[in-house]
Amino acid sequence: MKALILENKVVDIQATEFEVAPTMIWVDCDDTVKVGFSYDGSTFTSNEPTAEEIAEEETKRQALATDQANGNQKLLYLGLTQAEATALTGYKPTE
Repeated sequence: MKALILENKVVDIQATEFEVAPTMIWVDCDDTVKVGFSYDGSTFTSNEPTAEEIAEEETKRQALATDQANGNQKLLYLGLTQAEATALTGYKPTE
């Protein structure tokens, strides 16, 4: 396999190399390299999020959804209608 490198990023993968612009180079790689990987001259690095990063983002997303629902409920407890609370915050509760 060959990886086409431009500005230290993999931009293409081919079984064989073909002629490219002088600012690009073909380098040998294994078949696990994907377009978008970084290349530092000797090592390919994935830019895909790790399982931990994915779990952290999901936790943040769930916390935000909980905070939005709680804030909306507090506005309703203060006497606002749902339409008024939505107008203030943009939050629309799910049915």
